[in-house]
Amino acid sequence: MAIVYTALGDSLTVGVGAGFFQPGFVPRYKRKMEEDLKQNVTLAVFAKSGLTTAEILSMLDRPFIRNYIEKADAITITGCGNDLIQSLEAYKREKDQHVFLEASSHCQKNYSAMLKKIRELKEKNERYFIRLLNLYNPFPEIELAEKWISGFNGHLQQLQATPYVKIVDIHSVFKGHESEYLSFDKVHPNSAGYEAIAEKLRASGYKPLKIEEC
Repeated sequence: MAIVYTALGDSLTVGVGAGFFQPGFVPRYKRKMEEDLKQNVTLAVFAKSGLTTAEILSMLDRPFIRNYIEKADAITITGCGNDLIQSLEAYKREKDQHVFLEASSHCQKNYSAMLKKIRELKEKNERYFIRLLNLYNPFPEIELAEKWISGFNGHLQQLQATPYVKIVDIHSVFKGHESEYLSFDKVHPNSAGYEAIAEKLRASGYKPLKIEEC
């Protein structure tokens, strides 16, 4: 019986920046999962460039997507990058640091609501896991961006819940490697960046699908 993998999110889940005919992290992670678990993996992707966490949350009200979540053994979620970009633009206009705090709080609430909806759908199934990807910083030259992202990631860590939910730290993967892992737009990962994300996901293991860690 195949493992069902459902990926939700924004442009990172889409794979923007990978390059022509190059996969993003989602197909790469699917292949690694198949290699590690020695099982076929069926994939469903619900993602669009530019989505905010509020828009990703709203997707969980669509019956078609809810059906895939209900059947999923593995779920990945990316988000808040667009919330960050919007808050940076607002900061440039208003010079008010509170826009970052508001965006962070907004993202936290939306992620919590996503997990609540998923838990409700998975009430009768304990054989699944969720991986939330934290934020890397594509703007290392902006001091406030690093401060905001580090704060957000720290709060996101509080949503980790063994054994189902793990926060995958891609911030540390990209920090200091921006020139190596970011695409020409300096915002999205390139092919090497997506491979690094997939490897970080792989390293998070597959419990409770698999007793031993990979």
